[in-house]
Amino acid sequence: MSLPAIAPELLARARAGELAAVDALLEALQPGVFNLAMRMLGHREDARDATQEILLKVVTHLGSFRGESALGTWVWQIARRHLLDASTRTREWPQVSLEALAGDLAAGVALAGQTRGQALTPEDQAAARELAVTCTQGMLMRLDRDHRLAWVLDATFGLSSDEAAQVLGITPAAYRKRLSRARQALEEFAGAHCGLASEAAACRCDTQVHALRKLERLGRPRPPATLALAPAEREAAARALDEVGRLSGIAGVLRSHPDYQAPQALLGAIRAVLAGPGLTHLRGAPH
Repeated sequence: MSLPAIAPELLARARAGELAAVDALLEALQPGVFNLAMRMLGHREDARDATQEILLKVVTHLGSFRGESALGTWVWQIARRHLLDASTRTREWPQVSLEALAGDLAAGVALAGQTRGQALTPEDQAAARELAVTCTQGMLMRLDRDHRLAWVLDATFGLSSDEAAQVLGITPAAYRKRLSRARQALEEFAGAHCGLASEAAACRCDTQVHALRKLERLGRPRPPATLALAPAEREAAARALDEVGRLSGIAGVLRSHPDYQAPQALLGAIRAVLAGPGLTHLRGAPH
């Protein structure tokens, strides 16, 4: 996943306020921005709201873009400023830590008890793949946002140290240190607790599915889902996770997450805002 290259002619037309060009620019940027927001915020509605705000800032401030950096870098800088402070519907670090997640996983393993290792139905196999995405995204959410963003820019979007440092407004050396700390935290946790990343870890996705089914039989509520996958995402995740044995540690597992599909109504909502009073022209630099 990355932001696509934008033709200079299209960018010039969008900066001039041509609605068709602005629309084409939104279409091109939306998937990457939404996927960044999903990985940073871990919740579809939060990601939708953040994507709308970020794209509105991009479009209404195109007049401030002078080409001193790549357009993608400029867009990521706007996204970074928004996402580091965006409010969320669910708790995240530091209230919810890797240590707390370890406790939740251990509780699931204990609850599954003797059902561990039993065969899963096709429905439960699909649930296990979806749980793999949800749980490993949860690990990422246990990092603070600065370290989370450093990891995502590298692992998901493939930015170089120099590019990522420019997005974050720090030196490349400082970025590499931040990325190293993020990697170390995720790898140490997953190595100890996640069976997808380490054969030695006790937790398996099928074990947690058995635990969830046991909760249902006991009439106890399941944890709320924040990352329910769309059908196409579920299929992509299944294909990628079936290959996960050939990947390397938690980084490989997290890279196997699907490209998330932005809600179809998102662009329509942005167009409606742009058509409103006071937003029919491009303005200066974002704050």
